[in-house]
Amino acid sequence: MTWKGIKPIVNLVTTTYETGVKVLADALKPYKVFWQRSENLPKWDITIVPY
Repeated sequence: MTWKGIKPIVNLVTTTYETGVKVLADALKPYKVFWQRSENLPKWDITIVPY
């Protein structure tokens, strides 16, 4: 599988996470520049652009 000729890097996560745990906004800040939110469903529909 490729996207624009680039193969994705995929890692299997086998850890079980507790419910109710949230990531702090400061920890997400570096990644938000890659997010494009949907105009119709901005809370639920996010496209992650690699660059």
